[in-house]
Amino acid sequence: MAKKKRKQTEESREETRKEKRIKARDRERNRKVYLGTAIVFGLVILILLIGAFDQFVRKPNSPVATVGEEKISTKVFQKRVLYQENQLVNQYQQMNQLEQQFGGQGFFTSQLAQIQATLSSPFAMGSSVLDQLVNEAIVRQEAEKQGVMVSDEEVEQALRDEVASSQGAVTEPQATQTAEAATAATATAELWTPTPAPTLDVSAALSGTESISETVAPTPAPLPTRPLLTDEQYQEGLASLEKRLDDIAGMSLDDYREIIRARLLAEKLTDIIGEKEVSPTQEEVRARHILLRVEEPAPDLNSGAGITETVDISGLADLSSPVAITATEDISGVADITGTTDLANAAEITATEEISGLVGVTESVPTGPMDDAAALALAEQLRQRILDGEDFAKLAAEYSQDPGSAANGGDLDWFGRGAMVPEFEDVAFSLPVGEVSEPVRTQFGWHLIEVTEKDDARPKDEATLEREKQQAFQQWLQAQVVAYNVDRAEDLVARLPSSLGQALGSLQQIPPAPVAPQTP
Repeated sequence: MAKKKRKQTEESREETRKEKRIKARDRERNRKVYLGTAIVFGLVILILLIGAFDQFVRKPNSPVATVGEEKISTKVFQKRVLYQENQLVNQYQQMNQLEQQFGGQGFFTSQLAQIQATLSSPFAMGSSVLDQLVNEAIVRQEAEKQGVMVSDEEVEQALRDEVASSQGAVTEPQATQTAEAATAATATAELWTPTPAPTLDVSAALSGTESISETVAPTPAPLPTRPLLTDEQYQEGLASLEKRLDDIAGMSLDDYREIIRARLLAEKLTDIIGEKEVSPTQEEVRARHILLRVEEPAPDLNSGAGITETVDISGLADLSSPVAITATEDISGVADITGTTDLANAAEITATEEISGLVGVTESVPTGPMDDAAALALAEQLRQRILDGEDFAKLAAEYSQDPGSAANGGDLDWFGRGAMVPEFEDVAFSLPVGEVSEPVRTQFGWHLIEVTEKDDARPKDEATLEREKQQAFQQWLQAQVVAYNVDRAEDLVARLPSSLGQALGSLQQIPPAPVAPQTP
């Protein structure tokens, strides 16, 4: 009871001034500690928020380039870089497989090296992608000025076509186009009689065409029919594409649709600019030629000697030794070899000028390249024979060393300016129809040329027309890039995605195609 009263007394006692000061000081110190802690915590949160804003908002949306009124964001740039990296890796894998299938002949060596160099250089990769994005921005703005648009329906159809291709199917528009093309091809085939197609050799080098074998073109086998794409297949394909785009580049289907839209816009502008800048016709000639190749013959060391200059052989009584004799001048005075009874071991006797004094020796058709003087002399002889009435086609088949045209009477078919080497082209386009040229020297040898037809406005083939339209569009686009005065970010490498280069590791694991051994 006494203890309870003492406690109540102590509690009811007032605090001293000293005790109050101590308590007030403690409260102030605690307040400052709490306030400081709150400030520090707030600063940390603010820094984190600023960093997150910079990383996920400001930096991704900051322009990596400005094209006219349009800004290309870093976020779009980074996605396209990763997408392009994946595309290049896929191209490398496909080309490497083709190189292996061709036995390592080196057909794709330069392309493979170029892809690997681009993938190995972040700056080269970034610059390439930024150039593409700049071009797309210019195309969008110029298309809008010209009222050219790509509808959402066109984009969806193009996307559906891509999905159908990945599913091994076709869409209804594709099936309709294929059927119409087959009908047109059948109608054309009924009116066309197959003719032998010559194997191109030197003429291919002259004109840039590919080699084809000398045979009657067979009737092509019908292509296997692919099924129509179903809605279920389309949805499955879309889901697969969406997942792949997200995995490789964090890209959505809407992002990919914009890539398709940019491509379709470029195609429409290519047609518009091509129609303005490219003529659908051109001046062409149809010509035939006889080629005599020029190459200094190597001496035949196995036969003992090679005689390439005029010598006095009137004292020879026995030609049984294997000596190669080439007469390049008039040896009509040679008479002592007419009684020779053994010419079995004579390696070669080729006369390119008058050899009327030789009895029992006939002029032979050249089987290989000749030196310049011999080829020119033969060309002049053949021209004179044609002027005297012999058939050009027959002489071409017999003498021309261009197997690509010789088998067809020397016919090179129709060609326009720029298709042949300049020396050949200058003569061909200046010759009147039916006139045989003087011998013409090119890098391939000596030619005799005859123009059989001319057309000042012959329609260009589809491949040539399409190539020229593409060239015109690229020239127009380059001019627009200069006119737009594009502003590009200086810190391009710093804006590249952090994951760039991971695909290069997988690329280095691909075994290179074996290189075929070189024949000595």
